[in-house]
Amino acid sequence: MSGASIGELIGWQVAALQSGQRIGNRTPRRDSYDENDRRAQIFRPIAGGNTAEALRWRDKLLQVAREYNVLHKEKGKREGPLGNNALWVLEVLLGFVDFGSGRCDPAIDTICAKAKLARATVVAAIERLKEHGFIDKVRRTRKTGRARSEGPQREQISNAYAFAVNLKDKVRQRFAQLVGGRKRAAEIQAKKKAEAEARAAALNAPTGRLGSMLLPNDPALAGALDRLGAHFEGDSASSVTREYPDQDLKGEKE
Repeated sequence: MSGASIGELIGWQVAALQSGQRIGNRTPRRDSYDENDRRAQIFRPIAGGNTAEALRWRDKLLQVAREYNVLHKEKGKREGPLGNNALWVLEVLLGFVDFGSGRCDPAIDTICAKAKLARATVVAAIERLKEHGFIDKVRRTRKTGRARSEGPQREQISNAYAFAVNLKDKVRQRFAQLVGGRKRAAEIQAKKKAEAEARAAALNAPTGRLGSMLLPNDPALAGALDRLGAHFEGDSASSVTREYPDQDLKGEKE
């Protein structure tokens, strides 16, 4: 490496130190991806972007996180595996989500200011949330457009966050149960309504077809009921056509 190229690489560092800047803040982390790299594209719309449903989705995720924290608290420990700080940081993070795109990328300092917690506390909380599957996190970088002598060609930018993508099986099932509760209730209600309408239609139908309508999966029994219904229909028809005299007519003949 030539002296000129070395000078290009360290010149900006010398200038930064002389101006009192911290070089570490400008050096990208190794486990980072460019913001346009597909591995950094973790944002997904929340509840299809529907605000009311997305707010419900957010509330249920917080509910599941609190339940998880209580259920997995080890005996003798003051807090569960997430802890109150992580639960609060999760709520704060969810407050930054754009429901339409799923975008959530506040800077750590922004999260700290909103949560009113120290930086180390927030960083630790985010790691716990990621460890237990409640969030995913990707460190990202961006091209600076600087010349080599002016500084690094990349800089660290805020992390990208996604939610509920790595939940443990039982936690995912519980979350799905809570989120899908309203939809499932509507489906059950619609099914009950359809069944009631079918029963009403069957009762209003000719009795000669009652068995076929009520027991479509049991042809033998349905046929027997149809024949029985047809028999009663015949009796009713005979009465209407006066094959069997009415009671008052019988009395007149006597």
